[in-house]
Amino acid sequence: MMSILELYRNSVQPGRDTRLFNEWEKICEACAANEEVSYRVKEVNASGLPVVYDIVFHIKSIVGVTEPDEQGLQKPLFGEKHILRIRLPNNFPAFDGGCPEFRFITPVWHPNVRYFGDFKGRVCLNLNDCGTSVPLIEHVATVAAYLHYSAYQARDEYPYPEDQTVAEWVLAQAESQGWLHF
Repeated sequence: MMSILELYRNSVQPGRDTRLFNEWEKICEACAANEEVSYRVKEVNASGLPVVYDIVFHIKSIVGVTEPDEQGLQKPLFGEKHILRIRLPNNFPAFDGGCPEFRFITPVWHPNVRYFGDFKGRVCLNLNDCGTSVPLIEHVATVAAYLHYSAYQARDEYPYPEDQTVAEWVLAQAESQGWLHF
């Protein structure tokens, strides 16, 4: 029986559709090889190729913090399922605004993910050419490293954290308490 990718492989038009197909194929292969990550296609373009993905991470990570205890500590709260939505704009991939949007639709407490406000869930990947030369699956790997807390930027220096409140918590409490090693 043919996979859905095989059905599309020979009918993909040159240009943007080729890039969309290649991204889809890499995501599919990477998720098949990694039990921590799966995906769902949420929207397709007129050619039937994915333009919105939900990437589902099955990784223990911090999703919030408790109210301050008597010592002023806010202990981490954990979750094990996190959903990242990747939305590809109509001009993806292009140097001038064709960058994909990476946004968690479930809570994630990480200095490189906006936790508060209008941009809640936005992921900072600090890449100028995110839509042009870097495959989406590389960004997915970076986000997995964020969830594992093996990668983060909490210091108020370039590349700056996305959420200053979370960054301050990481520096003031989490690092000294060893809470980032789980």
